Amino acid sequence: MNVLIAIALGFEPIPHFTIGDVHTYNLGRDRQLSFSNIGTANEFLHITQLDKHNLKVITDIICIHNYDYDGLMTTTKLENIINALSSKII
Repeated sequence: MNVLIAIALGFEPIPHFTIGDVHTYNLGRDRQLSFSNIGTANEFLHITQLDKHNLKVITDIICIHNYDYDGLMTTTKLENIINALSSKII
């Protein structure tokens, strides 16, 4: 997996600097996938729930994929996660 593939699938870089080089995918209903450190040994993917009154505040977070346990993300696995969690089929 690399950043260009994630962007082609609909992930967007966040507009400010973070150490994790985070890209997000809008799932709708104030939820998003956040993908950090894509293609590295620090790679992880998590789903976040945003505060409905302030979309800059995360109220819940669940790790879905972590390099330490799952290895590097594959395109197929990422497509399956997006399809399972969103109403968009890619």
